[in-house]
Formats: sequence, C-alpha cells, structure tokens
Amino acid sequence: MRTRETITERMPDTMQPIDWRKKIPSESLSPGGEGEWISDVITPPFAFDELIYSWTLRMEKDRAFRLYLKAIFGPGDETAWLYGGFWGDLKEQVSGREKPEFDRGIVDMDWLKLKARAVSYRFRIESAGESLLAVPPSLMVISTDNHPAPGEYERHRPDDSGTPLPGRALDIPLRRQMDSRGERMKDRCQSAALASALEYYGKSVPLEEIVRYTHDPEYNYPGLWPRIIGAAEKFGCEGYIERFRAWQSVQKAVAENKVILCSIRMAEGLCKDPPYPKMGNHIVALNGITDDGRVVVTDSYLGNSGRGYQCQWLREDFEKVWMQTKGGIAMVICPPPGAKKKIVQNLPPFPENREHPTGDDH
Repeated sequence: MRTRETITERMPDTMQPIDWRKKIPSESLSPGGEGEWISDVITPPFAFDELIYSWTLRMEKDRAFRLYLKAIFGPGDETAWLYGGFWGDLKEQVSGREKPEFDRGIVDMDWLKLKARAVSYRFRIESAGESLLAVPPSLMVISTDNHPAPGEYERHRPDDSGTPLPGRALDIPLRRQMDSRGERMKDRCQSAALASALEYYGKSVPLEEIVRYTHDPEYNYPGLWPRIIGAAEKFGCEGYIERFRAWQSVQKAVAENKVILCSIRMAEGLCKDPPYPKMGNHIVALNGITDDGRVVVTDSYLGNSGRGYQCQWLREDFEKVWMQTKGGIAMVICPPPGAKKKIVQNLPPFPENREHPTGDDH
C-alpha cells in the first residue's frame, strides 16, 4: 500500500509522556492467606501518575478472583488496598459499586489516575468464587508519567530506531453492535471491536456471548479494558494492555498480524476531516496505516451506514483522538497459532466531502 511518502514516525517530543511496562508472572506472586496472593513492591525507574493493567488466567467454572492495588508515595505513605476489578464466576456480587476515590486520585474502574506522583505499587489477588482459586493470574502493568522532566524523557523514551516498515492494513471484517437475532445492543462498541478481531482470526462469536464477559455487572459498565482482554482469551486469543506513542510501534504490531483495539475520544471541532463530528469514549479495531498517512479502522459505530468497514482517518486526526486524547491506550489481540494474515489489497482513495452519519450503532 505504498503511495506518495513515508509517514512521520513519532509525534512531537513535547507531547510525549514516558511509560514503563512490567509483566508480573503468576509464579512471582507470594501466597498470603488461603486463596490470596500479593506481588512484591514494584518500583518503576521514574515516579508515575497513571497506571493501567490487564490480567491473564484461564479458570474453570465457579472460580473467580478480585484484584486490588496499592499506590506508594514514599516510606510510610501509601494508599489502602484499592479495588481494581474482578474476573470469573463470583460467589457474591456487589450492586451499585462506586469507584475507589481518595485524596490523591481515583481508580477509574480500570485506570489508576493520580493527582500526585507515586513511586511504587503492588497488587493483591483474592479468590472470590464458589471454588477456591488454585493459582493467581499473570498481570501486565504500564505505569506512566505524563509530564516528565526533559532529562527523564531522554532517559526513558522508547527506542524507535530501525528501518521504517511499509504501510499495510489488515482486512478486518465489520461486526455491528447487534446480537445473533439481529437486535441492536446499545453501547457495545468494545465487544463489537473484539468480535471483529475474532472474526478476522476465523472465530465467529455471537456478540451476546462476548458481552457476557466484557460487561462488568458491579459497575454496570459495558466494557472494561482488562475484561476485553480476558474475553479474548476465553475465545482462544491471547492479549495484553498497551500504550502506543509512535506509528512505527503500530506498524510493527500490524506486521505481526495483531489487531489493535484503540480507545478513542473526540471533541467537536478537534479534527480536520473525521468520519463523524464528535465521539465520546469509543473502541475501534485498527487495520493499519498507509504510507501516505491514512489510518484504516473497523468501526462498529458506522455499521448502519455501511462505512464502518475500512473506515479511513487522516493520520493527524487519529493521533489526536487516540495517542493524544487517550494516551495511545489499546488492547492488543494476538493471532492464534496458524492464523493467516489477510491484507487489504485495494483501498479506495480518502473519501472527499463525506457526510456525517446520524442514528448509527453506539
């Protein structure tokens, strides 16, 4: 899909936070009481003001866990254990759960947001099903400093050197926000995006089956990030939470046949030529990027109009709604063994004078 020019590989340095990724293997968690495990105190190489996470664990029926996290600001200065989500068949549910909020931050269901930088963190896992959990999950954690000092940024910026990869887009099918009976399921963009990724890998799963796992009944919220990744694993695809700050990292993931589920948000008037005038929190499946700077996505919001398949954005616009507004947060879905790579062969030109849709799926 090479056309006129090579894309710019990085956003401007002035817009760059720094991230640190930490995988916490299941076997590294220390047993506490019965059905309880606690991680070591983990100290990133810089203080952080955000933390996102995902879990990986295949459990049998009647097993579940609850996850708790703690932010540490210094010696003797740490939060209580803050609730961070659950997975599996709970023995008891909490109705109308509220987000854990404290004087220096909040766990926004699946996203620790701090008003002051912390220096360390740790996690606790508690068995929460009818049957005792035998082993804890593995965790992937990303800590972020959104406003690093110049020296800190230079020390911790990612290495994006190397030969730029050619532009390409995966041919990801469109799955609408509709169940197997053709009935609309409102606000299920995250589940539809995952359904598109699974369909791309040859796994056709009814949307209502995916929603069973992505929906959090305690918060009554349609799709938390760790639950989306957990749902992917339920249907045979591993995944992990990630932040993308550079297009070369995106291209590398696409070249590895991975489907990136991007978390986006757009205020009205923010973009030059978007496919709709504004958008609240939304999830789309990223197909890839062309060499002339067009981003291609599969977007369930545009299901009614038929424009959700191979929907095109200007790169500069998609940077704003994803990398800048949401910090490049994404759920990366990995191909199962033997999955074939299907590339878009004939992408139409960027649409001119497109009309904004009304009454589409969302």
